[in-house]
Amino acid sequence: MKMKARILTYAAAVFVAAFAIQPSPARAVTTQAAPANVDISLFYHGVPVEITGQGNPGDDVIVKVTAAPEEIHLKYKGKAGGIFWMKLGTLTYEHLPGTYLLATSGPVDTVLSATEQDTESVGLRALQKKAVIKAEHGDLPAGDWFKEFKEFKAKENLYAIEEGAVKVEADGSYHYTLNWPFQAPPGTYTVETITAKDGQVTGRSQAAITVKMTGVVAKLEEMSSNNRAVYGILAILVALAAGFGVGMIFKKGGGAH
Repeated sequence: MKMKARILTYAAAVFVAAFAIQPSPARAVTTQAAPANVDISLFYHGVPVEITGQGNPGDDVIVKVTAAPEEIHLKYKGKAGGIFWMKLGTLTYEHLPGTYLLATSGPVDTVLSATEQDTESVGLRALQKKAVIKAEHGDLPAGDWFKEFKEFKAKENLYAIEEGAVKVEADGSYHYTLNWPFQAPPGTYTVETITAKDGQVTGRSQAAITVKMTGVVAKLEEMSSNNRAVYGILAILVALAAGFGVGMIFKKGGGAH
């Protein structure tokens, strides 16, 4: 009986020890954006958006803000007859988001492996692999048209990558301040948080940011679509008023000399 009791005690101790050394389960990754609703009002010029959440201790964090992929049309220039620079045609870009804002807790190539970057569409190299670029008419002219595209988007503040901008705490919580670009059009944007360790994805979650026109701006937009005549007259009156105001300022300045 004593031997049996010892065996049972030993088995129980092994079971308890095995249970005790089991790794704690990974926390669910979370994402919050504040404000989640961005209103375009009369004096709107972009807003700071705080993106926060919880990851796992020791993991890297990637925050990706995108609009849905769309077909984008851009004019391109060239020399006509080898002499004059002018617009020669239109290029169509497919499978690319109109807005792509990426922030990471470290260098992209360190945070994610090249394979994972391609799978998750993280980084411009991954975007370029998915892009389809065509000429609206005829063959695609020679040139690095993806480079031209990303530079154009960067000037509009709609494409940006900030390596090391996401701050991660010891407990896995993270924080990133995104200066929301006023150039971003109304719509719904996806905020995706990806966590990674040793270059491999360990978790993900999503939130959304909705951008919409409000107040006078919304009324003007509605008027431009539904009552163009009145909108045109109003635009002329505003331009005349602005010109009159500038003229008065210069007149006063001239009289002071």
